[in-house]
Amino acid sequence: MRLTYEDKASIKLDRQQKNINPVDYAVWGALQQDVYSVLIMGLEDLKDRVRTCWASLDQQLINKAIDPWRPRLKTVVKVHGGHIEQLFT
Repeated sequence: MRLTYEDKASIKLDRQQKNINPVDYAVWGALQQDVYSVLIMGLEDLKDRVRTCWASLDQQLINKAIDPWRPRLKTVVKVHGGHIEQLFT
């Protein structure tokens, strides 16, 4: 499906966020900083730390990372799962 000029004009996307990313780098950075703030004593300890730290992440940080996805996901649906990269340049 090709988007019309009006469709493209109605899509207001931040040029800095070109991909649909499952975990925003800010969220990953905060999680990583919390996880490694203490010495990890093995794989099970690491898994526990990730789960604990994930559960304690600030919801506002997560919301801020999720909010920009909505326009992108709507665009993906609008083009029936087609490529959308050209809309961000």
